[in-house]
Amino acid sequence: MTEHNVHGLLARFPDADSLIHAVEALRGQGLTRLDAYSPHPVDGLAEALAFKDNRVPVIALICAVVLGTGTLALQVWGSLDYPFNVGGKPVVSWPAYVVVTFAMTMIGATFGALLSMLLLNGFPKPYHPLFNIADFNDASRNGYFLCLERGDPRFDMETGKTLLEKQGAVRVWEVPA
Repeated sequence: MTEHNVHGLLARFPDADSLIHAVEALRGQGLTRLDAYSPHPVDGLAEALAFKDNRVPVIALICAVVLGTGTLALQVWGSLDYPFNVGGKPVVSWPAYVVVTFAMTMIGATFGALLSMLLLNGFPKPYHPLFNIADFNDASRNGYFLCLERGDPRFDMETGKTLLEKQGAVRVWEVPA
């Protein structure tokens, strides 16, 4: 298989500690396009991968502010367009709008977080090249995997295999694109 028709290299590690050490070693070699898969959250793995992404909370905040502001504006507009004179209260009485505005703000934040998380993770994605490796099914049960992607500027098939095996990989696969 040539370098142009592979997604990358997939390596299986015996445990979470060896996976973290391999990520740290590969990052130390200057490789940046790494992705790790494990059946449970692994402490320190996100830091080892240098994963820093705060787009989901920012998008959730924007959605919350937009939906909350829109809800408040709609209620004020409705009060001004069709005023009720009940018990001498003012036409625009903000205490009446607090509950609905708060609820819609929370709904906006929730849907913003959910949808942005799904879209930024690339879902729905019924196919991924790693699914071509039969042993990758163990990633959801008892396997620890590291994928070195071809998009890395320093990617080299033979050097990558050597580095992964040197870090204690149980097995290394070439992942077809």
